[in-house]
Amino acid sequence: MMNERTTDGPATPGRHPDEPPAPATMTAIVHHAYGGADVLTTEEVPTPRPGPGQVQIRVEASSMNVYDLHMITGTPMLVRAVAGWRRPNHHVPGADVAGVVTAVGDDVVRFEPGDRVFGDIGHGAFAPYAVTDEPRIALLPRSVPFEHAAAVPLAGMTALQGLRDIGHLRPGDRVLINGATGGVGTHAVQLARILGASHVTGVCSTAKLDMVRALGADDVIDYTRHDFTEIARGYDLLFDNVGDRPWSQTRRVLTPRGRNVTTTGPKHRWFGPIALLMSRRLRSIPSHQRFTWFTARVRSEDLDTLGALMGTGELSPVIERTFPLAAVPEAFTRLADGHARGKLVITL
Repeated sequence: MMNERTTDGPATPGRHPDEPPAPATMTAIVHHAYGGADVLTTEEVPTPRPGPGQVQIRVEASSMNVYDLHMITGTPMLVRAVAGWRRPNHHVPGADVAGVVTAVGDDVVRFEPGDRVFGDIGHGAFAPYAVTDEPRIALLPRSVPFEHAAAVPLAGMTALQGLRDIGHLRPGDRVLINGATGGVGTHAVQLARILGASHVTGVCSTAKLDMVRALGADDVIDYTRHDFTEIARGYDLLFDNVGDRPWSQTRRVLTPRGRNVTTTGPKHRWFGPIALLMSRRLRSIPSHQRFTWFTARVRSEDLDTLGALMGTGELSPVIERTFPLAAVPEAFTRLADGHARGKLVITL
């Protein structure tokens, strides 16, 4: 379903749809080589212009994802098959975006200048202006702040597709979410409830137990004190955002026809988690239990769903901290240390 332009709440203050054209250049976060936070610099670059089927967005907020870490570091090496082998093909990183449409190319039918939008554009969001293909964004309800919307696209689609489409969560299912406090995990706890789970358990550290309960979890398991594969039993679905446990252990958590969906795993330098995840998949075949791993796909209809849930207040992202654009390297470092509580948002 599409969010109507007349959606709930008063209009958020912003420039009028006939605002002046974007400037010829802009100051953006760029990287011309792969590496850590040290390769990220600010640079004056041409402002991107929309081509046929594309939309130009004045960026109000973005957020940092593990996906962005892979694109910036160029690791595992397999990502370079897409991102560029010797150096990045796209110099401005940043996938998640929320902002205002400033111009549209030919053949764009869903959006017009002045629309509030959000989405996953793949790259280019760590800048004042970005351009993306029309299907990668959706209208944003007027009641939702840009900072909230920017925290949702990639993490929210991963949680939604993983639970609903890959995990086939059915009303009444018992769901266990390992890694319940990261960007994907905090969305997954809420979405499991929204999708009808009868019981939701989150796995997290001691300091984050109360946060996971507040998101709607019935139970929490403190991984610093207990091994969830030793004490958790009878779950229809294990949604695993950590993926570091072998199939022989995680299958014990499941019912005889339970499903284990994972988004990641231990990463080989060249091929990431693919070999290990394929091995677990093969080992699950002889039983009625099922192991599946996946990567989310950008779907405008899923963005519409997430936008509607934000608009009604049913889904609310957990934001640990906001950073200005110039502090993207600091946000990179914080996410890379693996202990962020929810999302790290970049504001412009």
